[in-house]
Amino acid sequence: MRESAGRRLAYATLFAILAGLLVAFWNPIEHFKADLRADGQGFKFSIELASHLLELGAKRL
Repeated sequence: MRESAGRRLAYATLFAILAGLLVAFWNPIEHFKADLRADGQGFKFSIELASHLLELGAKRL
């Protein structure tokens, strides 16, 4: 059931090329970092908006 060394080398080369293409055209780490930055900025904005609305509500009382 074991594959030949040549076939394993061919699969390893194919997967290495696919991994290289994946990183070259779509770097998942950079996309993840950008998502985290966007989420962080959105969270900061929502906190600022909530505090502003709370201040407006307190002024009316």
